[in-house]
Amino acid sequence: MNFDVEELRRLQVAAQRGEHARIEARDFSTADPLLPATLQPVVVAAQHESRLLDRLPAIAIDQPSTVFIRHVSTTGVPAVTAEGQPKSELVMNTDALTATAKKLACHTATSYELIQDFVQFHSYINTELFRQVVDLENSELLMGEFPGISGSGTDDIDEPAGPEGITGFYATSGILQHDADDDTGTNVTALDSVEIAINTLRTGPALAEADLLVLNPSTWSAMRRIKNTLGQYLIAPDPTRDVANTLWDVNVLVTTQNPPGMGLLIDTSKFGYAVVRESLSLRLGWSGEDFTNNLLRSVAEERLTLAITRPPAVCAITNLPTA
Repeated sequence: MNFDVEELRRLQVAAQRGEHARIEARDFSTADPLLPATLQPVVVAAQHESRLLDRLPAIAIDQPSTVFIRHVSTTGVPAVTAEGQPKSELVMNTDALTATAKKLACHTATSYELIQDFVQFHSYINTELFRQVVDLENSELLMGEFPGISGSGTDDIDEPAGPEGITGFYATSGILQHDADDDTGTNVTALDSVEIAINTLRTGPALAEADLLVLNPSTWSAMRRIKNTLGQYLIAPDPTRDVANTLWDVNVLVTTQNPPGMGLLIDTSKFGYAVVRESLSLRLGWSGEDFTNNLLRSVAEERLTLAITRPPAVCAITNLPTA
């Protein structure tokens, strides 16, 4: 039996004095240890990056592919012409860019028992499928077919060849390039490199004006911590109050899908389009023995591609800081 310590002490004192004393132990009724835990209706979700496609212009197509006719160069130049003399002839040289939509997809199965017992989890699974496809979409739009990038349409040496993926920004032939290591001199920083790349776009053949800069979080962090000779931050002079989400008046999009040390400058009004044949959608059905195994299968998929009709409206910056 368990007695309170103070009750036992009082009993001992009474016995020493020869007094009468009484101690009792009373039980109580409870079912608290038997109560089940409360199941929260919201699943603790995995975290994902923002969608790059939300920052890009997009067009819908009703066929698997579409063709863009491009004016790529002009032979001849206008000239001042004297009276009675032949005028200068110009020839517009064109080519065709074919953009073929690529399917991005995944699927999973959920038991009917779980759907009946915890329908919120089934809803979460379907939402998570969308997010997983968007993660792949981000990677493809940025790094698809870029050499050495695994999981973005470029196969590793030890893996069998898979279907060709989207040709992303970095892998597109003809985009402008700028190496930050070439920018040297007194007080020259990565901020100078970005401004030089902005000027490279503006003076290039596309006459592009950058309005989006894509960076890895570690690169953006390193750049925000650049200080002047007095130890003051350059991007956000007062980190306790200032919010830095632009650089040289260009919006910055931070995503781990972009490699550290690389930056992507885009003129979103001139580079081209994201071409969408089938928007991100969810389908429910059965495969194989799913029906007899009480499984309902969810499929998330989309068909799209990237049509960079004007490559010089994009500039890839390399060798930016990461620490």
